[in-house]
Amino acid sequence: MSGVDDQPPGTSDMPAFTATILLPADPSAAAIARQFVDDNRDHIRPEMIDDAQLLVSEIVTNAVRHGRPDISLRISVDPPAIGVAVHDHGEDLPAAPPAVPPPSQLSGRGLLIVDALASAWGVTPSADPAPGKVVWFEIRDQPR
Repeated sequence: MSGVDDQPPGTSDMPAFTATILLPADPSAAAIARQFVDDNRDHIRPEMIDDAQLLVSEIVTNAVRHGRPDISLRISVDPPAIGVAVHDHGEDLPAAPPAVPPPSQLSGRGLLIVDALASAWGVTPSADPAPGKVVWFEIRDQPR
């Protein structure tokens, strides 16, 4: 037998990788962030790309809507995991709602989606390099 399935859990032929981009504080930021994930797909396990694009879109949208400029996005790949961090200068720390919003409510599901798909996620207040917060998530490859 050959291929990726031969590898013991937690090993990968992909090297560690980090990339950062500054994003505009406008509605185009989510699309730019999804494209940034796609542009770096050679460093990300294929089965993680769709979830990474969806989750990055959710947290970047929150940064645009509820944060303050400047907004940066960092992707860190350290197989078998990918970590994403979005920094903005807003001081309000987001939290997932305690329940799913009613169907008539048009927003408020983003962090519930992050909570459902990410292996881990959180919010960290930041003072360095600038005040604000970092919303981060990790997607960890699950052994088959």
